[in-house]
Amino acid sequence: MRKVSVFWGVFLLACGLSWPGTQLLHAQRNYRPESPEVKAVVDKAVAFLTNSNPDGERGVLAGLAIAEASKRYEGYVPKDNPVIENAIASVLRGVDSGSLLRSHALYHPCLSLILLCEVDDRKYRPQILTLLKSFEERQLESGGFGYVGKDIWDTSQTQYIALAYFVARQHDLPVSLDSTRRILEFVIAKQRGGSWAYSSHERDPRISIHAAVSGTAYLLGDLLKLQPRLKIEKKVVEGLGVELPPSISVHIVAEQDGEEGSSNADWSGEGPLVDISKSNFKTCKQHANQYFENAFVMQPNKWPYYYMYAFERYAFFRQQTEGDVGNRAMKSWYDDGFEMFRSLQKDNGALPKGPEVTVTAEINTSFAVMFLVRSSEILSIPPAGSELAGGSGLGKLQGKTLKELKNGRISSEQTSKNLNDLIENLGEELTNDQLALLADSIKDAIREYQSRPENSRGEARAFLRSLVSDKNYYKRLIGVKFLSGEQDLDNAPALIYALGDPDLRVCREAHNGLRLVSRKIDSITVPEEATLSDFQLVKDRWINWLLKLRPDAELLD
Repeated sequence: MRKVSVFWGVFLLACGLSWPGTQLLHAQRNYRPESPEVKAVVDKAVAFLTNSNPDGERGVLAGLAIAEASKRYEGYVPKDNPVIENAIASVLRGVDSGSLLRSHALYHPCLSLILLCEVDDRKYRPQILTLLKSFEERQLESGGFGYVGKDIWDTSQTQYIALAYFVARQHDLPVSLDSTRRILEFVIAKQRGGSWAYSSHERDPRISIHAAVSGTAYLLGDLLKLQPRLKIEKKVVEGLGVELPPSISVHIVAEQDGEEGSSNADWSGEGPLVDISKSNFKTCKQHANQYFENAFVMQPNKWPYYYMYAFERYAFFRQQTEGDVGNRAMKSWYDDGFEMFRSLQKDNGALPKGPEVTVTAEINTSFAVMFLVRSSEILSIPPAGSELAGGSGLGKLQGKTLKELKNGRISSEQTSKNLNDLIENLGEELTNDQLALLADSIKDAIREYQSRPENSRGEARAFLRSLVSDKNYYKRLIGVKFLSGEQDLDNAPALIYALGDPDLRVCREAHNGLRLVSRKIDSITVPEEATLSDFQLVKDRWINWLLKLRPDAELLD
């Protein structure tokens, strides 16, 4: 799990919450995955994939795209989605029969492992471990991977193995540290002129392969703890549009517990976890970035959707350690990518099939969805069904009535262990009364944090404001409930920001909070059956109210 150290460490442990992927996303000036325009494109694409219900490798890819979209917007993986159900059934048959393990290429097995992890890493643990073992057995002497029975490395297949390893580790599953190290050594060794060829039979680089392998270099650096996560000082936080207080320095590190008796134990420690030449690794990334500065295009002639899907991963992992992605055309990659996908999307939600004979509309639509929802960021967060999201103490809280929860009120210590688990796992069973109780529990933890002389009130408030843009609906709602309950005018910008939330429940809670903060209960109203458009109009009115009261107020949009 990723936790925030330095100033935020104590506070996050007190609240039991995880930092939502802090990044400096200059590429998202106009659009974010949560933007209504983006969500509309994703929803249409997901509907197309669900209606198409492809099978085989395409079905697994489509199932993964649907899972990541739901995880982004709803905070959980829809196990009952027909595409996901059919894909899982197909994967289980393939593992049991051995056909998936003997697959000619590794794309299908890698995507299958990732989908199993995302749907239920406990239930499907035996199948996941079987796939991991088969990957290790297929690794070539060069450290790369390729087609079964052939000693020809293939950078595209190798990057999918690296991604599968990363996801498995996110779910605290045992992955061979030695195999992971060898992949990175392969990536460094095969770089030529700043880029990579598709295979040992090719000489010329492809821009799609460059995106994939560059992203793999950064991903493996993150996984092997060879590079620190993003350190932010006085920089803009994604979705907030404001600078952090001068005293705040946020450093995100990967903290993973070893599993006794398995190769997982090798992953303990602060890092670096392997002996790799730092200078060679640094040079590899520098040359890859320089190559991209000159070669970047938004829509290449070959494999354009695969390319955009791979570029999103490169952007995510590069941002995690460097804070931004390139210059010139690269600076607006997400906004430009969204505009491109929106212009290409058909009425039925599909993205057109590509120039390659084997690429269908289902494949391209899946790649587009994973680009738009920032799937690399989503894959970095375990879903509700994960062992990492379901701590050992969670069972004591699940299924409790409000009375039982009140009788055993969540203490600050219990909050640090169970609150995040409870929010992630209760799903739609969480009632308004239970939400109110959880909000009160957060208040207790925050009050304790604020009372400590070494922590400033501004630091706590900055984090609270970040909650209103969290990917998890319940965290956003609880954050808005707390900000509303304080009835502090300083919280008005965050509540106004929350009026643009894609969920109507969050919008209404923010509106009611502003009514309390303003002491103008009936001055600004919304219809009982208000839509998102209604709340956008109300948002403008609240902005005017705040700017009249505080002309120098800084909005978060």
